[in-house]
This record gives sequence, C-alpha cells and structure tokens, in this order.
Amino acid sequence: MKQLLILILCCALSTNLFAQNDTTEVKVLKKNVVTVIEDNDKVQVAVGDGVEVITDDWGDTTHVRVGRRTFKVIEGNNGTYVRVEKDVNRQKWSGRFNPHWAGLEVGINIMTGSDYSIYNDNPDFADYNGDFLDLNPGKSLSWNLNFAEFAFKNERKTFGVVTGLGLSFNDYTFNDAVTIEKYNGDGMIVPVPLYPDGDGHNIKKSKLHVNYLTAPLMLEVKTPLRMGSSRLYLAGGVIGSLYLGSHTKYKYYKGDKEKSKSGYHVNQWKYELTGRIGFGDFCVFANYSMTSLFKDGRGPEAYPLMIGVSFPNI
Repeated sequence: MKQLLILILCCALSTNLFAQNDTTEVKVLKKNVVTVIEDNDKVQVAVGDGVEVITDDWGDTTHVRVGRRTFKVIEGNNGTYVRVEKDVNRQKWSGRFNPHWAGLEVGINIMTGSDYSIYNDNPDFADYNGDFLDLNPGKSLSWNLNFAEFAFKNERKTFGVVTGLGLSFNDYTFNDAVTIEKYNGDGMIVPVPLYPDGDGHNIKKSKLHVNYLTAPLMLEVKTPLRMGSSRLYLAGGVIGSLYLGSHTKYKYYKGDKEKSKSGYHVNQWKYELTGRIGFGDFCVFANYSMTSLFKDGRGPEAYPLMIGVSFPNI
C-alpha cells in the first residue's frame, strides 16, 4: 500500500519533472525509491524493485508489473482487455535473497491439547464438561494477509533472518450446535446450546472469529535443490500475534444470522512455532500456538494448530 501511494504521488508530480529531465530519481536515505524515465516511445515509473508501470507513447498498451507478474492493459480493435503474464526473465536466479513472508496464506485450523478441567471443581459448570471446542476443520479456515517483509541476509545471500507484518483472520467453527459466552456477563467462557426454534429453523454453522496483527522472526535457508528456475527454501521460527478483536456468529439454514461481539477472554498475545517449505511462489506451512487461545482460568485450555499453503510475492 505504501508503494502504491508513492507511485500515485510520483505520477502526480511527473508532469513538471519530465519537461526538465529524462530521468528523475527520488532517494530516501541514499536508497533509490522511485525512478521515472521518459524517452520518445514510453514513460516508465519504477517503485523500488517490486512495482513498475510502463506506458507507450500512444497509450495503447500499459504494462503494470507487481513482483514477477505483469498485467498488460491493451486497447485493441475490439475494445480494451487485460492480459496477465509472468516475467520469465525475472524468474532466473539473480543471486538476490528474496524472502517468502509477504503474500496471501490460507490454512485449516485444528484445536489441540484441549483441557476442560477448570469446570470440574465448580458445581455451576457441571453441565459444561463436553468437548465444545471440537472444530469442523473444513469450515475452520484462516486467511492471512502478510503485507510487509524485511530480510537480514548473509554475504552469500543463501540464508537470512526474516521479519515483517501481517493480518490474520481466523474462523473456529464448532462441530456441534453451540456458541460461547461469558458466564454471568464477565465470568469464564461457557458453551450455550443452540436448539431449533419454534419455526423449525436449524443451525447451519456456528463459529468464533478472532483477528490478530502478526510479526514473524524466522530463519530462511535457500537450498541447492531447484525446480526449473526456483530454489527449494526452508524456513522456521516464531510468529508473535497481537489480539485485535473477536466475535461469535451463527447462521440458520433459512438464512437468519446472529452475531455477538465480545473479548471472550482471548489471550492478548499469541506465540506460534512455524515451519515452511516451498518452491518459488508456493509453499506449505504449519503454525502451532504455544499460547492457549483463552486466558488462564477464564476458559478451557486449547492450542490452535494451523496447516496451510502460502502464495508469497504475489
């Protein structure tokens, strides 16, 4: 997003700059951030090494490159259309260290290590000993949008320490027709059975949704193994997460929905171990939480496990 804002600002200022110089560079801390090049045939605007916009003199074709993909907007005889291509030249190994955090991830959530013993010592919770955190994995999905990455690599650029930022949106969909609430308004987390109402509406889905801001600290290693122009890479480390908010939601088969926002005593911080393996712009990963989903003594002990696929550098 920051790069796109710089690009828009650069384009707005480029009208005055082109009249004086064929090439204009904008540097921050001695690093070239934006480059604008004008010649007789085209105008080229590059933001860092990740975004590039090229338009020809007639404006018939505009090339927009984001990472390794090029989007061509072409005005043809039959109208305007868009063609997506992969920049083959940029796929070749250049010796650069390219980290694999920023991008889109999707994963399946599984709840492990569930312990409901805190309910055993209180007679008020005698009916809450069931496994109400039993999840439906096919509907318990996470979508992670990792929007920033930084790498500190060695001189040979074969491994590096990777960090960055991301957002994680997690669904924990219950197998049973239950939802959760705070006992007496602010007590510990307890299940609430959801029964068909008088009209015969049945519960289609019930879930707990939790959002986090994430930041990894991983060691990424590029191996000598190749698949085409891509190298096999391995990464592992920890991901720290800051809790942003949560809500419960359940839906009836006839379309009615109920939604309730609350803190639900979700831990403010989460720490996960992560392991990743991939080629190019695809990898598989597993994240295991070392922190229970709920605060100690405020809900059952439960440790989420996420298994998924990542599409870095898209």
